[in-house]
Amino acid sequence: MPHHPNAAFIQADYATDHAVADWLPRVSDMDIVINAVGIIREQGNQTFASLHTKGPIALFRACEKAGVKKVIQISALGADDTAFSQYHLSKKAADDHLATLALNWLVLMPSIVYGKGAKSMAFFKAIAGLPWIPLVDRGDQPIQPIHISDLTKLISGVVKSPSALKKRCEIVGPAPITMKALYTKLREWLGLGSPRFFSIPYPVALRLARWGRFLGSTPMTDETVAMLRKGNTGDVGQFVDQTWDLPKSIDQRLIDTPSQDSDRWHAGLYFLRPALRLSIAFVWLFTGFISAFAVPTETSYAMLAKAGISGVFAPLMLYGAAATDILLGIAVLIRYRMTLSGWTQISLILLYTLIISISQPEQWLHPFGPVTKNAPLIMAILIMMVLEKRQ
Repeated sequence: MPHHPNAAFIQADYATDHAVADWLPRVSDMDIVINAVGIIREQGNQTFASLHTKGPIALFRACEKAGVKKVIQISALGADDTAFSQYHLSKKAADDHLATLALNWLVLMPSIVYGKGAKSMAFFKAIAGLPWIPLVDRGDQPIQPIHISDLTKLISGVVKSPSALKKRCEIVGPAPITMKALYTKLREWLGLGSPRFFSIPYPVALRLARWGRFLGSTPMTDETVAMLRKGNTGDVGQFVDQTWDLPKSIDQRLIDTPSQDSDRWHAGLYFLRPALRLSIAFVWLFTGFISAFAVPTETSYAMLAKAGISGVFAPLMLYGAAATDILLGIAVLIRYRMTLSGWTQISLILLYTLIISISQPEQWLHPFGPVTKNAPLIMAILIMMVLEKRQ
């Protein structure tokens, strides 16, 4: 739950709160409602239909019933008659419904919003930090990102203005920029060397993007690749009409906010985070399958006997430990309760280390150091727990 000393928080769940009655008590005393909920990829019950359409429509209808004076919907550039992705179509469905209600409404359709905490731009920075930067085709897809401070300035002006709204506005930066140019600027901003690019044909990029779910909560899906190919640009004049000012360019924003060590750390760890999780999952899965199916049972029983485990307890311990390893590997793979899973892994490693140290102390002097490798593995699990905690 976020915290701000001057704000009161009301808990709501767009995935399930799809009835007017769910929202009416929450908005009954409000003058202005701003809906900024959005996801770029579906996960579990967080679907486009639920979070972009059903939840907001129930909210808007409750605002109408409660007599809310002004409703601002943060939609997305491209949620118009040319929309083809489920992301844009689900946004457009809510926008269209809002336009039918007896409310003073405004639909803002921003391009990619960047600034502190922006996930899409964090993904682009990570790509810019790679030794070789992949481009979809030639990387000439145009986007027109808008900085979060420009967007909030516009919203603040709309909130304070008494004028009627009832329109849709494209919210974009001052000029388009290609993806190749954006990566070049971001790499320079990170203080890295000259960029080196390689091209991925669009059909191949679509197929690769389908594996993006294994990278965690990244914005990479086959839909986002398709939307990128279409481009994401608009008319900056609509921003100027609302604010009487021109938004700052991405060049100026980068100059205003020089990169810090934390930016370089984040860019460098972005793709290593899922790689770390997948490698730890592999260790547990591989160990479990090898123990249960590959190593001769006589060899395993002989090792267990050295630890004082024999008879009926030997197969229970062998296959029970193997099953535990496999279950832990699956938990890490699907990111299930990562904190609990992490501490369970560490506890199990410490237990294995203790048993081996007592029953087979010679393993500490083994030329390949099998036991000593537990120390960096524990450190890797701790790092994984920290990196996965806020994803």
